[in-house]
Amino acid sequence: MSLIRVFSPATEGELLAVVAMLEARRVPHFVQGAGAGSLFPGALPIEALNGRVIMVPQERAAEARALIEDFQNSPAGGDDDQAGSKT
Repeated sequence: MSLIRVFSPATEGELLAVVAMLEARRVPHFVQGAGAGSLFPGALPIEALNGRVIMVPQERAAEARALIEDFQNSPAGGDDDQAGSKT
């Protein structure tokens, strides 16, 4: 099985959200740098020290990228247009 890079999260929150989403959709994944990256957390992202990359099997990469794109394009607060409407 060949793994390819699909996403490099900017924050810990982004990493957790995308991993949870992939798990919910049963997309196999691997977080490169998860072990060593947690040893050197910091404000300055240095890929060799604390960079993390989400990798998925090549045959599921398109699905994973589509899910990640939907996540990135969704409003941060959820679906606000349905929250207060009672028509």
